[in-house]
Amino acid sequence: MEIQIPGWLNEKIVGKGAMSTVYLGVQESLERPVALKILSPRLSDDATFTQRFIKEARIIGKLGHPNVVTIFDAGNHEELFYIAMEYLEGATLKERIKTGLSPEQAVNILRQIAQALGCAHQQNCIHRDIKPANIMFRNSATAVLSDFGIAKNLEDKTQLTAVGWRIGTPNYMSPEQALAKPVDARSDLYSLGVVFYEMLTGTRPYQGADAFETAMLHIKGPTPILEAPLSRFQPIINQLLAKDPANRFASSEELIRALEQLDRQPEAGKPEPSPTQPFL
Repeated sequence: MEIQIPGWLNEKIVGKGAMSTVYLGVQESLERPVALKILSPRLSDDATFTQRFIKEARIIGKLGHPNVVTIFDAGNHEELFYIAMEYLEGATLKERIKTGLSPEQAVNILRQIAQALGCAHQQNCIHRDIKPANIMFRNSATAVLSDFGIAKNLEDKTQLTAVGWRIGTPNYMSPEQALAKPVDARSDLYSLGVVFYEMLTGTRPYQGADAFETAMLHIKGPTPILEAPLSRFQPIINQLLAKDPANRFASSEELIRALEQLDRQPEAGKPEPSPTQPFL
């Protein structure tokens, strides 16, 4: 099916999911490249999906944070609902993890996404789907959080998900999310902890044979242990991946402060620099 929306040109598909397709497009008025996210036409008659799609655009539009994808426009033309966003050409974090990240790069990305989440959480928005595929890059040094398709505004009492239904990605779900319990900012931080562990090691902390077994590992599995020289990050991992939300960082800001304290500590096995000695 050819997609035609006045004012926007579509060049090619750059991403496809169960509910939407993302095109590399052009905003004709400004002649700039954009990412056009278009809800699947087969879902356009379902109010639940159109409301969630519209909500995603409004949530992103309110954030306006340098580490959150920028939205240019949203609307619908006949049965086509669309969101026009900045086009991020670089690889996703999922792809970068495959090629390997240094601990310094991992911490930098962790800090940036924590800042993005802090902005969202301050506006009562819970992302609910933090994972490497949803973290992109504006340039080699700037991480950008994207895909707020299942985000939840805690002030919005509209129920768009069936009660008792889990929503999110099992490999990165917090224990309370896997149990379909109410979630808050600490659930996003748990998922971010899974991403951080994966950035450091190249593997996820919990990998079951299927989605159910993976969810049970998040609920009951032991906290993974980092081997040297990554063990200096163990306290961060312990708190991010605590089973009980009460034992996690209470906020993104608290996590960022912990990272700042870690930056001031010398690495294990590396002597602290001695003061400069005068020549004799």
